[in-house]
Amino acid sequence: METGGVEWHVLAAYATVALGVLGPLSAIAYAVRVEQRDWWRRPMMVGAVLAFGAVLLAELSGHRMVEADPGLLADPSVSPHLAYADRLVLPAAGYFVVGVLTGLLNPRTGALRVALPLLLTGFAVVVLVLTVLSGDDGMRSLWDRVSDQF
Repeated sequence: METGGVEWHVLAAYATVALGVLGPLSAIAYAVRVEQRDWWRRPMMVGAVLAFGAVLLAELSGHRMVEADPGLLADPSVSPHLAYADRLVLPAAGYFVVGVLTGLLNPRTGALRVALPLLLTGFAVVVLVLTVLSGDDGMRSLWDRVSDQF
């Protein structure tokens, strides 16, 4: 599917790369800056929701793009991108759940004060790394296909 001649997957991938980096960085800032958690709470929650939405949209549009053109699977530069993208969905879902739960509870005392930000940081780092790896391989495969045309 296209909008103005641009594939939806390309737009979703750009959104994922932007939000899949900014969201986890705000979550890490929330976890590290203990004295400023009240300030970082809303950006962290919004980042978790938007990052998960962008990852889900990119995953669905990417699968739809492959269904429309099965020849993409034969391209050797696309398979690493697909592998990283398929691995990104579950950590993004975990990041979403833990981010929203941490933001809503906003624990100030007890074990949850340490456990939830620690779990949030773990999910954020995994989402951040997989987003960068998937985005890099996706751009390489796109560049390979475009450069082959010229």
